[in-house]
Amino acid sequence: MAHTIVSTDNRLALRRNTKKKLSKTAQNLLILVTMIVVLLPFYVAIVYSFRSPSDITVNRLSWPDNPTLINYYNVIFNNDSFLTGYKNSIINTIPTVVILMVFTSMAAWVLARHDTPFYRVMYAILTLGLLIPFQCFELPLYINWYNAGLVSTNIGFIIARAGLQISISLTAITGFIKTVPRDLEDAASIDGCNRFQCFWRVVFPLMTPINVTQLVLNTLFIWNDYSTSIILLRKKESYTLTLAQIVYFNENTSMLNEAFAFFILAMIPILILYLSMQKYIVSGITAGAVKG
Repeated sequence: MAHTIVSTDNRLALRRNTKKKLSKTAQNLLILVTMIVVLLPFYVAIVYSFRSPSDITVNRLSWPDNPTLINYYNVIFNNDSFLTGYKNSIINTIPTVVILMVFTSMAAWVLARHDTPFYRVMYAILTLGLLIPFQCFELPLYINWYNAGLVSTNIGFIIARAGLQISISLTAITGFIKTVPRDLEDAASIDGCNRFQCFWRVVFPLMTPINVTQLVLNTLFIWNDYSTSIILLRKKESYTLTLAQIVYFNENTSMLNEAFAFFILAMIPILILYLSMQKYIVSGITAGAVKG
């Protein structure tokens, strides 16, 4: 009888171990497939960017036999739209991200610390933009910006893009601030700090994870923005990188290798920013999702 029980226990343990191994194998396989799906487009872009025009259709997924940098050279030195687009993307992105970080941080702090009907209504109004598709107000946006003389200008794009990004930034930051203990602010007030000093000296430094998260996400959204750019940036000298790249998909569709080189060069700043700030992003998103 005892031998039968031991044998049964061994079989059950063996089954559990087998299930664990199969589960682990399935998880690893899923991760591997996901990595391939995510990385394959980048691999294709890199491969094509190093190919000469004559080798563009030869062994499509294989590394070129004679890799060349001529595509990058042509994009940087022979394509005026690239340099113009890079300049405008930098000019548009940096001020917009700074404006969002400063103003949404202060606004989120006020909204998170006042649980009254008035502030709850204000929060609902400010986050309503998450529910309204861009297509619903793109025509009024263009008409108003045209009448104000802000079409095809950097300042016009900065104002518009900052306004469009407020809702998502405010939602994330408000949730994060609700996790910051009020006792720290009370202690700072007892030490003589006014509300302005309390925020910038005590609360804002504690918001580093969510601020870095918003820095990366807002930079990504604004740098890669196409919808707002195509509506407001009508002149060639005001084009950002997303609009400057269109030249390769019209009359120059045969220049596919240069288009991929353009894509790789445009992606480098965002990739560097993301990799350097990656450790803050997960903690910032997780903490911001605790309360809303």
